Amino acid sequence: AVVSTQSTGGSNGDPSHRVCIFGPQYCYPHQFQLMLREKFFKIRDDCFKIQDTQGNAFFQVKNPWKTLRQKHVLMDVYGNEICKMKKKLWAFRYTWHMSAGPNLEERRVTMAFRHFALHKKCYVYVYEPPFPHEDDDTNYDHLKPVIMMKASVWGFDIRIYDGENQEVQYAHMSKDVAREMLLSHGDDSYCLTIEPGVDVAFMTALALMWDYAVSDMQRNNNS
Repeated sequence: AVVSTQSTGGSNGDPSHRVCIFGPQYCYPHQFQLMLREKFFKIRDDCFKIQDTQGNAFFQVKNPWKTLRQKHVLMDVYGNEICKMKKKLWAFRYTWHMSAGPNLEERRVTMAFRHFALHKKCYVYVYEPPFPHEDDDTNYDHLKPVIMMKASVWGFDIRIYDGENQEVQYAHMSKDVAREMLLSHGDDSYCLTIEPGVDVAFMTALALMWDYAVSDMQRNNNS
């Protein structure tokens, strides 16, 4: 599906602020919540459990953990592939790409991190057709960030909001701090709240890429 972003005014969470990447079937007229829980046994193919508030499986993540480029594939509950998330190996900033289309080879989104003293922040660039191939050189100089993601000082809350108007929030990630403290193996758990009219699959993919990138930063800082 071609990117569709619309903004016609209104308050935060207004359905008229619409972001649709993977199709209207993922855009609901009401606020929607998902739980993203990282599994302890990361050698499993599905490293995250993604459920709705009723405990039903909603998305799956295929995690080919042995690959050098850290590729992950987001799928629906029936195993249909939605998008591929892949780390860019050689980059000045932590950078991840999201690909979709035939064979998941069309680059649709680039997420680029920037470091600040008190928080982490990233810029989300969305490509227009004709889409570059996933292995093409990364070039988004001609694009403006459609979406921004910013963590609180302690990193427990992450806002996903409009790139031009930070008052327009598309989604919000809350980290389950109590669960993280109880479980010593350091897995992450999030509550992802998506506003009406916003693509749930797209927001889930952004949340996953954020977690993969931040986890990678922490490993590098500790090494």
